Amino acid sequence: MRGRYTPHLILLALIAIWSASFVVSKVALRALSPSGLVAARFWLAIVCMAPFLGRTARADLARSVGPGLAAGCALGLGYLLQMEGMTETSASMGGLLAGLIVPLVAVGGLVFFGARMGGLAVLGLLLAIAGIGTICWPGEPAPGAHRDTLLGILLQVGASASYAGHVLMLSRFGRTQPVAALAFWQLLLVAVVGTGMAFAHHGFTAGGAAIAWTAELLWALLYLGVLATAVGIGVQSKVQHLVPQAHVPLLFAMQPLFAAVCGAAFQGDRLGVTQFVGGGLIVVGVVVTSFDRAGGRADA
Repeated sequence: MRGRYTPHLILLALIAIWSASFVVSKVALRALSPSGLVAARFWLAIVCMAPFLGRTARADLARSVGPGLAAGCALGLGYLLQMEGMTETSASMGGLLAGLIVPLVAVGGLVFFGARMGGLAVLGLLLAIAGIGTICWPGEPAPGAHRDTLLGILLQVGASASYAGHVLMLSRFGRTQPVAALAFWQLLLVAVVGTGMAFAHHGFTAGGAAIAWTAELLWALLYLGVLATAVGIGVQSKVQHLVPQAHVPLLFAMQPLFAAVCGAAFQGDRLGVTQFVGGGLIVVGVVVTSFDRAGGRADA
């Protein structure tokens, strides 16, 4: 029994780190453009990963290039949409909408892999949709609250859909591809696309000014690039498969709650009544979806 729940605690710690990254991203976006932040974050993660690539055979890299780039497309789109959305929403709202990933994975499994979707999964999806509708419902925010725009909310929803696609791809490719090589191609594609988007659209800095290399920005980049991306992806690949599949969505249901707490504590985010209700519906939808027992991949 000893150590039985150690993978659960490690994965929960990673989820807390990723939840806090919404607040840290808001800090970094004061100096960097959305695409510039994505590029900087992923190039830094590649630098951290480089020592481990020396042990990866060229044959593994060649075998993983297709699946890695495909998964990287979904991952990159998710990050770019999310960072754009973060300029229009609070950190708390970004975290709440990230909770949509779990029910969207259930839908994606049904559509693309022929997985069964039981009654609880359908109920969870409907609750999550109701939560989005409640959040988007026009109304006055709480006094002093951040005004989340409809565009920002839609961008965050699109990011969650992209992340759900990434999860589904990893579920399919992760069984047959070497972990380091698969991760490398994903990180490289996102870094290159982020760099290209920065040159083509925003530039690398917020407002086109020169980058002010403050201690705040450096700590934010270290947190996002090293801790949340390089360490996060590496450790997740080692421990997530040790957690029972039914427990994983329950742990990820904590992400919106962690993000809301971090946003309130460090950014002064204040959610209105409709946002609290909508976020609550999303979290409940995630939990309900996780109890579905009919779900699963169809036999290939």
